[in-house]
Parts: sequence; C-alpha cells; structure tokens
Amino acid sequence: MIIATDAQGYVDDAVDGIAEDGVYVSSEVPGAAQLHDQLVAQIGDESIGVAVFSDNAALEASGRDIVSQLAAAHPECQTIIVAVGDDLSAGSRVLEQGEAMRIANEAETAAGDVDAALTETIQGVIAASPAPSASAPDAGPFIGIALGVAALVAAGAVVFGVARSRRRGRAAPGRHPLPEPVRTHVHTLQTLAAEYARAGSAGVPQAGEVAHEVAVIAQNTTELFARLDRKGEEGQRATAAVEYGETLRKLTGALDRDYLLDILTRPDLWDDPVERVQEVRSAVSSFSSELVENIKQVNARRGLHFQVSLDGLMGRRKELQEWDRAFERADGDAGPTPHGD
Repeated sequence: MIIATDAQGYVDDAVDGIAEDGVYVSSEVPGAAQLHDQLVAQIGDESIGVAVFSDNAALEASGRDIVSQLAAAHPECQTIIVAVGDDLSAGSRVLEQGEAMRIANEAETAAGDVDAALTETIQGVIAASPAPSASAPDAGPFIGIALGVAALVAAGAVVFGVARSRRRGRAAPGRHPLPEPVRTHVHTLQTLAAEYARAGSAGVPQAGEVAHEVAVIAQNTTELFARLDRKGEEGQRATAAVEYGETLRKLTGALDRDYLLDILTRPDLWDDPVERVQEVRSAVSSFSSELVENIKQVNARRGLHFQVSLDGLMGRRKELQEWDRAFERADGDAGPTPHGD
C-alpha cells in the first residue's frame, strides 16, 4: 500500500486498487491490510467498489469528488462507496437517486466507527440493489452522496456501470451467482466477519482469527458457485444450493453474536467456554476444508462430495438446538424455501 505524495496520489492509488480487487484501503488507515481483506470478503461478487482513506485525503479532494472520479475511472462498477476519515460518501447508478447517500448516511449515524459504517453501507446497498434480471438504466445523471451524519442529498453528473473488472466469468443471465438461501447466509457471514474483526481489534482473544476464517468461507462459497456457473454445471449447482443452504444456516447460528462471539467476549458468563469455542472452530475448519475440496472437484469436473455435517455440533448444545428450532419455525411461517425446508 502506497502513501500518496503528489496532488492526485490518493485518488490514483484508489483507481489502481479498485481495478485489482474492488477495494482500496490507504496505508495511512490503521489496520489497513485487515480492513482490506474484510471488505473484499463482504463485497464478494457484487458490483461495488470501495475506497477508504485517512482524513489527509480531504486535502486532495472531497468525498463527493472522489466518488465521481472513481466512478468515471471504473464504469464497470454499479456502486462506489468512499470513506474519508469518518465521513462516508456513496453513489450508484442502479439505485434510486439519493438512495446510496441515504444508506450510507444512516449507517454512519447508527454505527460506532467507520469500519462498522462501511459494513452496514455495503450490506444496505446489496439488499437495495435490483435483481440481476431487472434492467438498470444506461444513463441517468445522478449521484447519491453522504458526507457526515448531517449530509445533504446532492445531484451530480456521474454515470456508472455494470460489473466488477476483477470478475473472470459471468453468472447465467437473469440470476444472481449465489442461489437463495445461500446468498442470504453468505451476506450474514460477511457481516459476522466484520463484527469478529472489530472484536479482535478491541483485544478479544481468537476473534481476529475467526474473522479471517469466516471471511474466507464467504469468499470461497461465492467462488464455488461462480465456477459452477461458468462450467455449466446446472445439476451440481442445484445440489450444492441445497447442501450449502442447510450447512451454512447451521454455521451462521453457531457463529452468531449471541453464541460464539458472546462466548469469546464474555467467557466468564458461559459454562465450558473453552470446549464450546473449540467445537465451533473445529466445525468452521472442517467446513472450510470441504469447501476448498468442492472447488477442486469442480475444477477437475468431478462430482461434488459433501461429507461435513454440523448436526453433531447443533445436537451437543441446547442453546443451538433452540436456535435451530426457532429458525425452522420462522422459516415455516414464511413458507417453504427452494429446497423444501
């Protein structure tokens, strides 16, 4: 990561960073490398570019100006999110005028720090974005901006685009690369990864390691389904959607802020905290290893094999059993899912 030294250094570095993997974090930002990886995992395969700067970047340009410049440099990005110090700015060509600003502004108001605000903004943009089959406007001179909690809606003349430049392939037309309910669980994991990362930064033991492991699972799950799409493996994609939908559901329950994160944060309030942590981390490790093996199987055009089950983990702890039953009751009230749960 390069510290800017010339008049356009910050923006130029961000242009290059977003071209590489969709995310740029200035080396002047504390914990830059960890935040970069965290944001990459949160974005996944979405068409979002994110740039994070220290307050010094304001000497070069305002957050709104940086959003405009990055949007012009990356017409392949549907949405651009920028943080300059504690101030967030955002613009999108696929959301209603001012909607990206509203999402970023609300996130900045509610979040305790800029990392949390970025996470909430990314999740809000993903949730508000239209389905891939919806036709996005090819023009429409607007940009939604958020500058601080008292920001005003502003209009500009930026038009931007369609898909992240780092993508090596495309999903089938008219659908998201991740099928439901896998997409929902991956987004939950991305949010949890950010929460564990913040806990790790605050000194909670093991939280930083868990954040990395969860972020890798979210990223590799997206990669698995993207490769299944590119290779035209419709049958295996359907099978994987069922298997991963169920297993990811249980994994997110074990990683939830009311279970593992709470145990790590307040072990004194739990029975057998060391054993509980080991159970969940072993399950995370096993699932992550199987996920990599499944990707290798797709690459070799072999049939997918699913061997890891989290039923044992859910069955050992009454708290997780209650969570699982509550989830199933809520799921039943909402109607059957695509895989018939």
